Amino acid sequence: MRAGTDSGLGFRGEPAIPGLRGPGGRTADDRQPKYLRIHANLRERISSGRWLPGSPLPSQRELADEFGVSIMTLRQALQLLTDEGLIETRHGSGTFAAARYAYDLGHLRSFASDLIAQGAKITTELLAAEAVTPPADVAARLGTPGEALRVRRLRLSDGRPLIVQTSYLPVTLAEVVEPAGLGRQGLYALLAGHGLTIARAQESISPTTLGADDARDLARPEGSPALLSHRVSFTAADVPLIDDRALLAADSIVLTVNRSAERLDVHYTLAG
Repeated sequence: MRAGTDSGLGFRGEPAIPGLRGPGGRTADDRQPKYLRIHANLRERISSGRWLPGSPLPSQRELADEFGVSIMTLRQALQLLTDEGLIETRHGSGTFAAARYAYDLGHLRSFASDLIAQGAKITTELLAAEAVTPPADVAARLGTPGEALRVRRLRLSDGRPLIVQTSYLPVTLAEVVEPAGLGRQGLYALLAGHGLTIARAQESISPTTLGADDARDLARPEGSPALLSHRVSFTAADVPLIDDRALLAADSIVLTVNRSAERLDVHYTLAG
């Protein structure tokens, strides 16, 4: 029998993958298609740091031999990893673990500062900061009849547009949210510096497509898929301060969920 065949998808010199087969019978994992089990195993190697961002993967033949499967079966697993943005193929060079940066949705830290701390080259371009008449639903959520302050920013990773973000705030905060500071600090930090700390936020994430203006700013074709994040941020006194709409280019950002019996972690994961 070849090393690492369906007896447990083990590989040379290592035990079989835990949970794939138990004594006396087949487990639920064991009944999964082989390519799904291979995908899960390779995904764990990347997420655990065994294969570091930018490092080359073994050749397809080596991996196929390791798991005792055909090249076609292995390629099904690799395609799933490619779709998730976890690996990338470089013509003439092979397959590599992609550079990855994760923004944890379980906290209220700044998107830009969080990713910069991980080594991502995140920059912010201020597109607009002006007093406008907001959409009726925004005015209702903020409880501010009349004008609101509209701030539109573009987030870029290594010079490539990733997110276009439109935020509405009470117009009384115009002196606090100075355009000169928006390229260096996030809204949360600017507000906190004036005693207006954000204590909680309510957010929904849904699929959408890019309209003409958003597609132009993100340098994508109109109609391209995107994720729409709508977030309303509140002070400790439950006063709404920011009504935020962010469009995330779907070709560069993946919504990643890690589940266990005790917790649920949700991240935006970016291909660097």
